[in-house]
Amino acid sequence: MSCFSAMNAPLLGEMEQTIGMLERGTIVTKLYGKQRRPDRRHLMLIRETQQLLWATVAAHSPRSDYEGAIQLREIREIRVGKHSKEFRLFADECQRFESSKCFVVLHGSNFKLKSFSVVALSKVEAENWVRGLRYMVRNTLAAPYPMQIERWLRREYYQIENVNSHSTKSSDQIPTQVTIKDFKLFLASVSCKMSTSKFMDCFSEDVRRKHDLKFDDFSRLYQKLLQPINFMNILCNSTGVFPYSRDQQTVGQLELKKFLEREQREFNSSDTSAASIASFIRDLVQDVERDVQEPHLTVAEFVDFLFSKQNDIWDSHFDKVFMDMTLPLSSYWIASSHNTYLTGDQFSSESSCEAYARALRMGCRCIELDCWNGPDNLPYIFHGHTMTSKIKFMDVIKTIKDHAFTTSEYPVILSIEQNCSLEQQRNMAQALIEVLGDMLLTQPCDRNEQHLPSPFQLRHKIILKHKKLPQFDDIGNGITGTLTQRSSLAGGFGGAGEIDSENVRKVFKEGLLYFRDPVDKSWNLYQFVLTHQELIYSSEINEFRNGNSEDDDFGVSLSSTLKNSMQQKQKDTPVNDELHFGENWFHGKLEGGRKEADDLLKKYKHLGDGTFLVRESATFVGDYSLSFWRRNRPNHCRIKLKHENGTIKYYLVENFVFDSLYSLIVYYRKNMLRSSEFSIILKEPVPQPKKHEDQEWFHPNTTKEQAEQGLGRLEIGSFLVRPSVQSANAFVISFTINRKIKHCRILQEGRLYGIDTMNFESLVSLVHYYTRNPLYRNVKLSHPISQEKLGQVLTEGAQCDLAATRNGNGASNYMGPSLDEYVTCKALYSYKANKPDELSFPKHAIITNVQRDNTMWWVGDYGGMIKKHLPANYVKVIDCTTEDYNSMNDEGTDSRTDSIEIFGAVASLFESNEPGIIFKLQIQTPTMQNPFVIGFDDQETAYEWIKAIQEAALVASQLATERRKKERTSRVAKEMSDLIIYFRSVPFREHSWIFQEMSSFSETKAEKQFFQNNQPLFLSYHRHQISRVYPKGQRLDSSNFNPMPFWNVGSQMIALNYQTGDKSMQLNQAKFRNNGQCGYVLKPSFMQSDSFSPNNPQCNGLSEIKVSLRLIAARHLFRGGRSNNPQIVVEVVGASFDSGVKYRTKVNENGFNPVWNETCEFIVRNPHFAILRFEVQDEDMFAETHFIAQACYPLTCVRQGYRSVVLRNKFSEELELSSLLVHIIIESVSSN
Repeated sequence: MSCFSAMNAPLLGEMEQTIGMLERGTIVTKLYGKQRRPDRRHLMLIRETQQLLWATVAAHSPRSDYEGAIQLREIREIRVGKHSKEFRLFADECQRFESSKCFVVLHGSNFKLKSFSVVALSKVEAENWVRGLRYMVRNTLAAPYPMQIERWLRREYYQIENVNSHSTKSSDQIPTQVTIKDFKLFLASVSCKMSTSKFMDCFSEDVRRKHDLKFDDFSRLYQKLLQPINFMNILCNSTGVFPYSRDQQTVGQLELKKFLEREQREFNSSDTSAASIASFIRDLVQDVERDVQEPHLTVAEFVDFLFSKQNDIWDSHFDKVFMDMTLPLSSYWIASSHNTYLTGDQFSSESSCEAYARALRMGCRCIELDCWNGPDNLPYIFHGHTMTSKIKFMDVIKTIKDHAFTTSEYPVILSIEQNCSLEQQRNMAQALIEVLGDMLLTQPCDRNEQHLPSPFQLRHKIILKHKKLPQFDDIGNGITGTLTQRSSLAGGFGGAGEIDSENVRKVFKEGLLYFRDPVDKSWNLYQFVLTHQELIYSSEINEFRNGNSEDDDFGVSLSSTLKNSMQQKQKDTPVNDELHFGENWFHGKLEGGRKEADDLLKKYKHLGDGTFLVRESATFVGDYSLSFWRRNRPNHCRIKLKHENGTIKYYLVENFVFDSLYSLIVYYRKNMLRSSEFSIILKEPVPQPKKHEDQEWFHPNTTKEQAEQGLGRLEIGSFLVRPSVQSANAFVISFTINRKIKHCRILQEGRLYGIDTMNFESLVSLVHYYTRNPLYRNVKLSHPISQEKLGQVLTEGAQCDLAATRNGNGASNYMGPSLDEYVTCKALYSYKANKPDELSFPKHAIITNVQRDNTMWWVGDYGGMIKKHLPANYVKVIDCTTEDYNSMNDEGTDSRTDSIEIFGAVASLFESNEPGIIFKLQIQTPTMQNPFVIGFDDQETAYEWIKAIQEAALVASQLATERRKKERTSRVAKEMSDLIIYFRSVPFREHSWIFQEMSSFSETKAEKQFFQNNQPLFLSYHRHQISRVYPKGQRLDSSNFNPMPFWNVGSQMIALNYQTGDKSMQLNQAKFRNNGQCGYVLKPSFMQSDSFSPNNPQCNGLSEIKVSLRLIAARHLFRGGRSNNPQIVVEVVGASFDSGVKYRTKVNENGFNPVWNETCEFIVRNPHFAILRFEVQDEDMFAETHFIAQACYPLTCVRQGYRSVVLRNKFSEELELSSLLVHIIIESVSSN
């Protein structure tokens, strides 16, 4: 008989009675994966630990002999019915089960959730399990902090008991004990480090004698250790007296009220009334004996409150929709997903309907459907030309209907990438109408509308984004019909969005060809894919590209990953493109302000009257100051700014203005500057200070040879900076990368120092930047080498070489014979021996025990042949440590993928005399400055490729012509076209915009268009039109780009891979947590102004603020059970002039309850764009940092005072009990 059959006698509250029955448990049928068939299990709820347990029916003690457990805090959804992959897997067997008896629990802390699928014995049981679990999940998430700690401690305590009970061989009569040793092991697992003597002092003599810890002792000791010694002194900044406790032991109602008002700045009368505070204390303490009229907190409980979620830095007022939702859709940022169906990478991961449900429940409002021809004349959804699994279109739209408006009532946009036949498109349209019904928008909101409707008007509506007739027709009909459809690697390069994927679907040819490395000039194998629009190439082997060791001072070019992300990283550098910025007379922002300017002028007073400099004004933010020497004393005058017709003008004298600061200074260097007090002509500028000369890494007299000999003996990232011998206005960074020394040239132009396209105001700032960002591949400048250190290394090296010579070992290489004597090589080409002492080997062969010398013939072993000669230019040196270090960039993706357009390409083939390369294919297009060259080791392949490229170029030319016409045949069925109302996909055009249309851009095209070509045009475009930006096709690992710059120019839909837990998605989750997580965030009003520029801190409407932040302490910073050494990195991500790391704490050798008590201050000039990010990193024994946790908050949504920063994992799910304690003050900076 079911234990729920007696539900009609509510002796207790109905819900309490239900929970009691769930604690006793029921028999259910649990569904497993492919490996096991469904089986009967005992399912029960454990209220003490907030867990759902299941055990075998025959288990003697289900609470201890359980098979599995789910934490209630990790439950994300509870569904009624057979809606899980387990039910689909056993569909035939589960037909006998009624849907009303089935339910599914989805749980986990990653994007991809786990499913727990069960069948109850009756419908009543299933209903009570669903109702009871939903109640308990809400109760768990809302529990006060002390109760959360107690439940966690009980779970850990019972776990130790269970382990001991299973490991003991004693009789059942002896109860299981938790010993002092168990407690010590537990503390070690939570990174609580202490000596054994100090640990033993924590226990009473009675506990030490019994060697048995009851739960109360376990809990009391843990909570005692959790609060650091003298923490209140730290909290009070060492004043020794906590002002909100009269006896320094308790905090009463009045004291808590004062604390909330003075420190926390909470002035809401209802929240700080006596009754509210008393109720709050009672709820926090949860102690019946202390439920008195005037409750209080102990100091320890008060500290617990400070660390708790009840004291979250996040302002809960923003958990509700508070923004104006009646403006046109183009006025909002919209939470958007890319390839929503995927649960992993873009090449071979699983496609799942659950990914749509998860994204929608996370607040995403624009989801993507890649539709391809499927069975039964209805599409499949998957990533075309890849190994990703397929899901049915019908299943997807049913899932969307079920979950579209669970989190938000505002419209959902289906971005459809169409690859289906016309017949299947017609069936798609019919299925959408039948399944979605009234949810599907099929008519305009207003036939006379002049702009997009508002989210409010479109509540509970699903809108399609798709091509619409007659705007687009089939561009490839009759021309590309002969192209081969291939499920090749090309599908992986593209398919990322509506434009890129179109480029790669028609593949002419693909194969492994040779491409010259731009860094070391060696020929390496790359994967090439030729489409009708692009030639895409990517490195086949992720090896370190060994090349010519004779690198000159300019032998290093930046990695392609660095170049691709240059615009994102350039926000970290302080330079801009104003004309004055590179001039010697401009000294930027002097740290010492006016006094430092005085000192500089006095230092160079021998240059005479008129010696001058220009600096940023310390008094008038945004203005500049002219400082000059006259009559034996420094003088200063303000260069004023004013706005005329949307442009900035500069002047010293009223009514005599200049278009730029540069032109103002040039004028007064030729003409008299007159005022009522003086007249002067500006003459010689004050020279720029050479701050680098005082740095330990600067070597004014070290040669290239000395740098190589010294650095070759040091670790990766060791570096020094020296003057270039080839140019008077250049410097060289010499640094170590594995077993090679690289040299990177720095050009000095005026006051700026440049590498590639990056410019810096000083060598010091340049070096500082590359200590935080990779200079070459993923190597940063991490170990500065002083002249003294270099001298020691050179001396030791000379002594070692001398000793080796005396021992008859010959002259050894400076890197040491132990490193360089034997290496492993990989064959770039096949070689057939011509003499008995030579080695024969095929291409890609691994040759071991290779001895290198200065000749063109080395000695090695392969295929049973020992110590045979091989041609050195036929092999590449490889090393497993080298490959691991260099094959991936910082984000873990291959960094060597690019493409060239094939339109207008002229190809020519000529013979080559380079070893291993018999033919070179040269490609020149109208947009290329230099030809693109490919190498071949086979004549037949070379002829095939030149023919294919010529054909592709012809097709590209024909397609370009066809695109200018309206084609009569279309790949869009009329039935689908009729459903497209607002989001009509069109290529971008610079004029004649129609509000119902929108354009999509890959991230690379968006960077070029939004930031390089015509930013003002796109700022205007985004005020009325919608754009979507999606990741480039090369991101096969589903990594994301930085969305912030695109949000800042007004782009509404920044489509990210929701399944990837990276920094970009963390920022996305933070941004759209605002406004009730409804998926729509209203853009600031100043973005609607014609004068707005995202890179101009002086725009109207910006409100500059100063943030004062004190990083006090943290709790529970665990990382995989390892010994933690955490540090906190504080970063602002927002406008280019605000973004960057603002502070990095010292490393603390304590992950249990670390204390820093470190402060920082920084200015944010555009807080509306700014997201404040905290990242907790763990430093390991190699001084390498690893991610522990993070927290991101829109700066406008944080509360001031002593606040808890609730930490989250990389998927933005809350970590249990992990938090930082900070003190934050945000003040408005008044402008003069």
